[in-house]
Amino acid sequence: MTLGPGLNLTLLAWVWVMRVEWRRRRLPFGDLVAWLESVPSRAASTVPHEAVFAAIRRAYVLSPFRPTCLRESLAALGLLRSLGFPARLAIGVKVAEAPVDAHAWVELNGVALGPPADDYRPLRRRPAG
Repeated sequence: MTLGPGLNLTLLAWVWVMRVEWRRRRLPFGDLVAWLESVPSRAASTVPHEAVFAAIRRAYVLSPFRPTCLRESLAALGLLRSLGFPARLAIGVKVAEAPVDAHAWVELNGVALGPPADDYRPLRRRPAG
């Protein structure tokens, strides 16, 4: 039995959500990000990155976990890298905001993917490579 491509991607996304949520509770944040960013980037997939983010959102609906931009970005980072995208995590804040408004997103070749991050100044950004 073959599942449709959207369902296959949602199942993969759900696996990444579970992996991230399990490790998020057991690893220091830096180790979690290092693990995700070390996922081998194999031959690039033909799956559009927009479909990856949609699958991550669907996977969170199917999970017991509350999605946040950080959680979604971490799971998307793992899934994107496993699909061959050299994605990286970025975290930023809005300048001159009180209280501090932080946001996490995924970048591919320095370009933000997923929800817009235009108003945020990056605090954490690691170059690809």
